[in-house]
Amino acid sequence: MKENKNQHVWRDYFSMLLNAGLPWVLMAVCFGLSMLKAIMSLALANQITVALKDYSNIKEAIPELWKLIGILLVGIAASVAGIHLQGIVGAQVDRNVQRYAVDNVLYLKTKDLEENDTRNFITRLTDDACKNSPFLIELTINEIPRIYYIIAAIIAVRKIGQPTLTGAMFLLIPCIVILSLVSGKITFTNRNKVQTKLAAVTAKLAEKIDDIELIKSYSTEEKEIKSGNEVLDELSKVRKEGALVDHINKYIKNMIWFIDVAIMVIPPTLLMFKGVIDRTVYYAYILLVSRFETYIREHLIVWVYLKEAQGATRRLSAVLNMENEKSVSAETAFNSGDIEFINVCFAYGEENVLNDVSFVIEKSKKTGIVGLSGSGKSTVLNLIEKFYEPDEGKILIGGKDISKLDYTDYRSRFAYLPQNAPCVSGTVREMLNYSTQREYSDEELVKALKDVMLYDDIMKLGGLDYQIGHNGENLSGGQRQKLGIARMLLSDSEYVMLDEATSALDPEATAAIQKKIDEKCRGKTLIVVAHDLSTIENADKVLVFDKGRMIAEGTHRQLKEKLPLYRDLVKGDR
Repeated sequence: MKENKNQHVWRDYFSMLLNAGLPWVLMAVCFGLSMLKAIMSLALANQITVALKDYSNIKEAIPELWKLIGILLVGIAASVAGIHLQGIVGAQVDRNVQRYAVDNVLYLKTKDLEENDTRNFITRLTDDACKNSPFLIELTINEIPRIYYIIAAIIAVRKIGQPTLTGAMFLLIPCIVILSLVSGKITFTNRNKVQTKLAAVTAKLAEKIDDIELIKSYSTEEKEIKSGNEVLDELSKVRKEGALVDHINKYIKNMIWFIDVAIMVIPPTLLMFKGVIDRTVYYAYILLVSRFETYIREHLIVWVYLKEAQGATRRLSAVLNMENEKSVSAETAFNSGDIEFINVCFAYGEENVLNDVSFVIEKSKKTGIVGLSGSGKSTVLNLIEKFYEPDEGKILIGGKDISKLDYTDYRSRFAYLPQNAPCVSGTVREMLNYSTQREYSDEELVKALKDVMLYDDIMKLGGLDYQIGHNGENLSGGQRQKLGIARMLLSDSEYVMLDEATSALDPEATAAIQKKIDEKCRGKTLIVVAHDLSTIENADKVLVFDKGRMIAEGTHRQLKEKLPLYRDLVKGDR
């Protein structure tokens, strides 16, 4: 997955945030609190010159002291409430960006998903998606109040009429700027390096978990553990380097603090000892300049957040900028009809799978597709489902080019069951209702389970509320296929496509379930990729593929009589 390194990273950043949705009202409240905090900080410095001046009578000071306390309490309340609400804003922004990113990933084209290591997407959708809110909050909520205070504080100090104090105040800026820019650059480089390595480690470890059965079958656990430890050692090395960089950064930050304190305190202290300024001016100046220093520092932390957001956006953009199925403008209205392949060619990378293939799958009839392994049978179904697009030629449905049809509306007309009968985690009930137009009653679900001879197994396991596990891992291969067929039988789809859907079942179960499929799909367009040719003996037409070409079509009987390859397939099936 290539990172987006072009000049449009900030366009992508703001486009992503706006598309994801922002909590504008809450952000406006936070902005108001941030501005109130800045105003109260200025008012506090001004009030202290009044409250702490020499009074002839202590009673005269009490109202001013109460004003001072009131200003202080309002400032504290605004600060505490602002911090809390900004945390909520950050959480909502992160959530919305993650939802937006996940939405885009699930609509990515199959080809793009296969060309990238999809496990890298995990880090993009979790960690990177949460690195955008700090910069947004600082930029839209805190930056204007900060700038307001900085300008107002400079004006207030200049009114004191002591160039030494004004000069000391301005001297803070280059000290903080230079060291903070260095710190921000170090932080960005370090964290980006660790994040990139972490994504690679996540992908590597996920691969080992996915391949656990292969690893166990060849007893290569120790080899894989060693390989995994090497990857973890690489990550540990990067993190150790990062820890050293972080310590250097802390030293730089401490230096900034020490220098800042010296610049803030020494000049006014010397002037007060010399009698040039009194203690009320001293206190007011210290209040003004300390908050000024804090705001300058926070202003420059925006640089750190900016670099983090820039790196995260660049990585996320590699995903979000891919063309997805939802963003493609297409027609939604079309009439059902025959499916026609016209001179279709297709290749996975450099491997040609289909070569100049033309045929018609007639509406409301049963069509079988057979051939040796690797002849292109499953690819036909993948092309019909619009998982891929033909390299050459076109596919029509009801006379319309399917490339011009909306993905979601088009696929809603199809029920597709691959050979491995994939499942998502959840209960049996949820899996049966996964793709249906309405929620079926338990009685209807039980009937579907009985139709595929799965009811007894499910009742022994725990009934409709039984958790099938991740990818249906709590079910056997045959049980997953039966569950997939039951779900397909509940579907109202006009087109039904089965890719060796009974390959894990015994002959007796295959015959019984295929009979039930034929009954339920009567009047529908049924397309069956078959290894067991007994499942297509009653097909209206059978298409025979060999080495990426369709070499013959006809009924089961016709092909058995005339085509040697088909006879060999029949014999091999026996």
